[in-house]
Amino acid sequence: MILELKDICKTYLQGKLEVPVLKNVSLSVAEGEYVAIMGPSGSGKTTLMNLIGCLDSPTSGEYLLEGQNVEGLTDRKMSDVRLKQIGFVFQSFYLLSRQTALDNVALPLLYAGVPRKERREIARKALERVGLGDRTDFKPSQLSGGQCQRVAIARAIVNDPKILLADEPTGALDTKSGEQIMEIFRSLNEEGVTILMITHEPEIAAHAKRVLYIRDGLLTAEPPARTGEPPRPAPEEKKEPAPAMEEIFSHTGDIPLPQEEPDAPQQEEDPAQARLERELFALLQGKGKERPAPAKSRPQQAAAPQTAAAPSGKKAPAPREVIPVAVPSLTRKTPTPERTKPAPAGAKAAAKEPGRFDAPIPVALDGLGFALRKGGAHG
Repeated sequence: MILELKDICKTYLQGKLEVPVLKNVSLSVAEGEYVAIMGPSGSGKTTLMNLIGCLDSPTSGEYLLEGQNVEGLTDRKMSDVRLKQIGFVFQSFYLLSRQTALDNVALPLLYAGVPRKERREIARKALERVGLGDRTDFKPSQLSGGQCQRVAIARAIVNDPKILLADEPTGALDTKSGEQIMEIFRSLNEEGVTILMITHEPEIAAHAKRVLYIRDGLLTAEPPARTGEPPRPAPEEKKEPAPAMEEIFSHTGDIPLPQEEPDAPQQEEDPAQARLERELFALLQGKGKERPAPAKSRPQQAAAPQTAAAPSGKKAPAPREVIPVAVPSLTRKTPTPERTKPAPAGAKAAAKEPGRFDAPIPVALDGLGFALRKGGAHG
């Protein structure tokens, strides 16, 4: 037997209440078999699949995989079992959205340490086995649901596993795509792959060579008898998030997933705008080390005409962005010679005669010119 379960029980705790999900489940599967397990939602079939796939451990009982008890395996040995002996096919595909079909299929080989050139060639052959040899460079968004599931199947068989576990493999597909997936499963089984599939659809289970039934945590070979009484609600099965790919293939997660490129290129930062923002921030914080550039300090000279415009290539800050608290620090300090330019001839006289029509009117960027001019006129 390639796998054997003996009196497997699984119980979850909900607060202080124990909820049994699997009750003394026993199952034997020979190499090369094609087995389907049917059951309604909450019957325990997904929990059973997780135990067989070494993604969970039973509360009690014994699980033998190729004659070896998996209960005593270390984390490293357990990850090797998932990587080399078991292939996983999930209902929701779990493909990397920004990686090509070829890169998605090659992912298990990446964790197995296969060189890049070799793993891409193996992944290409796996895609050809599922009929997607001409879609290697397509991303999941460019593929149909059935094609995405075929990519997931190719990923599951790329390491030539002994057992293929399929959890509702056609649940997200239309009827035609589901039939295509079942045809691929039939071909793989004829090649010698052992398939264990769980489903709630009788039409899908009919493709298997042996059908088992699970209900209320009990596994039987006979379908449950139908009575006129309404069915009792099954115990709620614990819902756990789907395992990440690195969790399945690697026990340490030391090999990261391929980096996905961003959706759009990042815009480059404008150096002039960034410098202006830093200067404004320093001004508002009152930091003496980061003074505004000379062009920003010119509004102190109320009569200088050049204060009417900002330096070329820079956008002047709006008046509302400057807080008057910075005014005292600027008015108390005498501008250094290198930061001060002489005012044009006649500007001083014009400033002393505010009534003249030909006096220059300063236009301040930060609202400081008016305060300085007023102080100069009456000081």
